[in-house]
Amino acid sequence: MPESKFEIPVKFDTEIYRILNDVENIIYFKWSISKDLMEFISPVEQSDYDLPQIVNPASTFFFGGDMVHPEDGEKLEKFFDEAFWQQGIRNSSKIFSKKIRLRGKDNRGYLWAEFRLLLYFDSDGPVTGFGCICNINLKQIWQMELQHSAEHDVLTGFFNKTATQKNIENHLRNLGDKDLPPAFIIIDADGFKAINDSFGHLFGDSVLSDMGLAIRSIFKHKDIIGRIGGDEFVVLFCEMPSEEVLERRCTELLQTLNRNYTSNNVSLPFSVSIGISLYPEHGTTYNELFQHADRALYNSKSKGKNQFSIYHPSLIGQKFSVDSTRDPKHAEEIQQKAFQDNMLEFILNMLYETQNADATISMCLGMFGKQFNFDRVIVSKINKTSNQYVITYEWISPNGISIKSEENVAKYGDYINVLSSLVDSNYHPMPYGVMSVCENTYEKYSQYAEIFSKLRVGAFVYSQIAHGSEIVGAVGFETSNSDHKFSQEEFTKLSIFSVLLGNILLQRQSDNVSEKMSKHLQNILDHMQEFIYVVDKENYEPIYFNNTVRQTLINTTIEQTCYKRFHNLDEPCPGCPIGRLSKNGNEYIDVKLNNWGAETPARAYNIRWDEDSDKSLALIIQSSF
Repeated sequence: MPESKFEIPVKFDTEIYRILNDVENIIYFKWSISKDLMEFISPVEQSDYDLPQIVNPASTFFFGGDMVHPEDGEKLEKFFDEAFWQQGIRNSSKIFSKKIRLRGKDNRGYLWAEFRLLLYFDSDGPVTGFGCICNINLKQIWQMELQHSAEHDVLTGFFNKTATQKNIENHLRNLGDKDLPPAFIIIDADGFKAINDSFGHLFGDSVLSDMGLAIRSIFKHKDIIGRIGGDEFVVLFCEMPSEEVLERRCTELLQTLNRNYTSNNVSLPFSVSIGISLYPEHGTTYNELFQHADRALYNSKSKGKNQFSIYHPSLIGQKFSVDSTRDPKHAEEIQQKAFQDNMLEFILNMLYETQNADATISMCLGMFGKQFNFDRVIVSKINKTSNQYVITYEWISPNGISIKSEENVAKYGDYINVLSSLVDSNYHPMPYGVMSVCENTYEKYSQYAEIFSKLRVGAFVYSQIAHGSEIVGAVGFETSNSDHKFSQEEFTKLSIFSVLLGNILLQRQSDNVSEKMSKHLQNILDHMQEFIYVVDKENYEPIYFNNTVRQTLINTTIEQTCYKRFHNLDEPCPGCPIGRLSKNGNEYIDVKLNNWGAETPARAYNIRWDEDSDKSLALIIQSSF
């Protein structure tokens, strides 16, 4: 029997393409857009996907049932929308691709596929599509396993440091207005080093693994958990329903991990300390939330470990190691005292600490109200279209009535308009700025006694807010007490606050002024009577001093160390607080300096002078003599 001749191909032909495509498990289709008909060219029986030979209507086939994995349906729909509604593509063609999971045959579950589409457009839009579906299941699973290995900690299975930050940043970026705000939690082991050194690394790994299991048992699968250091973990509690739930879970974790580990008759204690920051009060980015949670963690450690702390802005007058927020009343009293002692320092430090003008303004209104027993403190901005004041911030005491709430605007709208008109008509220049003052509304405006009674306004003082020569708003204090006599301190603090609002706080909401902030700050400090200067803590070289220093020490220039330039000394002044400040903490140091010929009170604290600068700087405020 003669042997059949076997011909070896010398070039690509249709059969070669068919064989190679079968190996790659690629199926091709043509999509007639006008008929919404998709027809597969090669037999779909040979593919791994549960597809019919003809798909009609094609536009709804992939979305009506379970053909596409539930998590990929929305991705595929967006893919089709982006492809079909391309702008600027007419009488041309374009290729699109998307990775999705399609239902496999024989109950094989969903298999990864790459959907490739070549669309042809005429002058009206897409006309015809040619495409293919490629089986990439093994490749995709392999890539996902590689990615999982690259992103996860081997010991605990949690995200590693880089992946933790990436996933948390993605979650924060995609938060919607209706989503519950998350809490950022740092969990750090107490006493782990002693256990690891005494019992060995294998035992130490078991302790860390046990720590990870305890964290996972308390937080949900949707929460983002990462191991960012040897014995340091981060949790983003993604949907925190309330602070009570947060505290309950942290307490449970503390109790679960508070134990003793024993080996060879040696017993060592183990516990964890927890620091917490809240979104958006303490930050809206990973770095901001981490920084503030880290400081709360330091507080837990310094207070004896095995406890949690929720971050509070570390303000002037409050030591870095603040009291635990289990005593919130005491923390509030410390903040109130810091505000009362030096309002300017308090506000500036809070703004630099939080980088949040809204939070700074809101907190300050409450501080004013509580310090002076006001019943309403408000900030209004001028609407440039209507030229009317619009209340943007309001704090009210238990005895006050809101004139910002929709309910009260509807109820007392006419009364509020009368109050606004009387305030506007009463502005006049004062030593503290352009203000509107009435210390007894019932006496001065007796015809409107009913209005003032309903709105509980017995006395008021308002200060216009200016930015340069432009009036941008007003800030006001009101009290129901008609016998109130406004003090010089109240006028002064109202004036300073209005300058801060006009130059920094309100401007930061609407303008990109981070690069201008130090200039605004210099303008404010230049008008203060104290000796004020900013010093580089590394080399003691001053980078700024205010007008009081320049006018008192006429020959002063920024060329040498502060102690050499100001006092002709070869080493830091006796009692200098700069070297005692921590690197980046927010504590302040209160001292008396015997320089410039007299002993005077002074304060030093860290300051962030320039957004783009990494320098560690100290601001010194010394009473003038």
